[in-house]
Amino acid sequence: MKRLVYLAIAIIVILGIQNDLTGSTLSNLVQQDDNTPEAQTNQTEEDPPPIPSQEVIIESGQTVLSIVERLHNGQVDQSIQEILADFSVLNDGINPNEIQIGQTYRFPLYTKQ
Repeated sequence: MKRLVYLAIAIIVILGIQNDLTGSTLSNLVQQDDNTPEAQTNQTEEDPPPIPSQEVIIESGQTVLSIVERLHNGQVDQSIQEILADFSVLNDGINPNEIQIGQTYRFPLYTKQ
């Protein structure tokens, strides 16, 4: 009987570790199912971004601020909060602290005033 209990605990621990490593949750799995007819009818054409932007592929060591500064040759007059908020708007609410290497994101372009 003890062996069965130990086996059940080991399986739970292994599944928990796998869940932590893959970062998957039940809500993520449900949101990824966009092939349903309801999801297809609710999808509309993308509206143009509200502010000028440029797409950039993230490389190791880059941050939202470092990329925006590079795009503007180090001369950015906007506040950090404004840059991060604009990044989130351009990328459908993605948290700027959760960008991933190899993914493409839109970064705001600002004009000099």
